[in-house]
Amino acid sequence: MNIMIKRGKEKFKLTIPIVLAILGISAGNIYGMKYRLSEPLPFSAPQYEFEDLKMELYSNGVIVFVSGKIRNLSHVPVQGYVVVYFRNKNNNVVHATETDVNKGKPFIHDETGYFEATENLSNHPGAENVSVEFVNQ
Repeated sequence: MNIMIKRGKEKFKLTIPIVLAILGISAGNIYGMKYRLSEPLPFSAPQYEFEDLKMELYSNGVIVFVSGKIRNLSHVPVQGYVVVYFRNKNNNVVHATETDVNKGKPFIHDETGYFEATENLSNHPGAENVSVEFVNQ
């Protein structure tokens, strides 16, 4: 397709539709990009997901074993530890313990880090449930 550009007023008439078309395409692309971003931006906070979280009781409910995995959903390596909270029936913390994730080594995007903790509940009367929190260092 050949387009002849004429001089004078005809040139101006041709320029306006071209500029408007370019602006419309650019605006549409920017609007469309807003909904296509599925990955976190590089400056966003790290994101994690707990997997295979387990709590097992041994010795007639005196010893508790907590284990699980943390999946790194961010796009930067993470390194940290897990805090295991032992709570009473009012959801108050009666004891907390920390344990390394992935033996203290960083793990990258979409990899998991394993953790486990063991605690003697006879030392912490009133503990009825457990919650877990990952702390990124």
